[in-house]
Amino acid sequence: MFTSIRLTRSICLSLSMALASIAVLALAAFREVSADISNEANEGLSVPIVMYHGVVGDEADAGEYVITVDELERDFEYILDSGYTPVFCSELADYVNGDGTLSDKSVVITFDDGGYGCFYYVLPLLERYKIKATFSIVGEWSMAAAEDAAPSAAYSTVDLDNLKTMYLSGYCELANHSFNMHYLISEGAQRDGMLQLDGESDEDYRRTLWNDLTEAQNYIAQSGAEPRVLAYPYGFCSDYTSQLVKALGFEVTLGCEEKINLLTKGDSDCLYNLGRFNRSGGANREQFFSEFFNQ
Repeated sequence: MFTSIRLTRSICLSLSMALASIAVLALAAFREVSADISNEANEGLSVPIVMYHGVVGDEADAGEYVITVDELERDFEYILDSGYTPVFCSELADYVNGDGTLSDKSVVITFDDGGYGCFYYVLPLLERYKIKATFSIVGEWSMAAAEDAAPSAAYSTVDLDNLKTMYLSGYCELANHSFNMHYLISEGAQRDGMLQLDGESDEDYRRTLWNDLTEAQNYIAQSGAEPRVLAYPYGFCSDYTSQLVKALGFEVTLGCEEKINLLTKGDSDCLYNLGRFNRSGGANREQFFSEFFNQ
């Protein structure tokens, strides 16, 4: 009732050779994957960060730190068409700390200062294209925005209700940009950003910085968010500033130097003072992104 199957010597030889070829291919594939993992562990993961500021509807209001909503939408399309995945800054920390994964073509999109255009123009685009972005909020400016009866995308900032809506959307990460330290001495302020003053004691500086950032954290927390990210006003930072910021528990800090960031698992120091590329209104899109995108 059973059929006996005999394999000829030539068939056996062919089968053995096929199995051997499969084994060689499998070993090569394993080595390639292992090499990729090893390279990632040794060399790190390169992640560019794009820095936007104001977003307006009228091209006449665009400039070095202001882009039109039409330009921004084309940017979003370009980023996605290039195969990049926008992620939150906090996801970089999760990756480095071993609690998350990232695509090898990850990019971070950030918006500084909390202009009203972030709520009016940017949020709808994020929802339409399912894109994540990080927004750095100046507490004092946002608090004062509640007094604007008719907010302007070109001049106003987001208020607390706007922040709540943005955070609850799931597409907006809120970051700390100080409470009231986003000023310059040349503009009549006491200090440049968050920098320590000449002659200011370490203790006085620590107290001032601690109080300011804590006040900003408490304000933003009213939206439901608990910022893990700090963006330095104007990118100004000293070694002592960095020490204090780490002690406050911030996991990621953003600077303004234009450089690609190299993330290494297990090395939390690589998350501090990350570089960003400023996107100016009217700049050539392909030329701008070609500086840090691997096409």
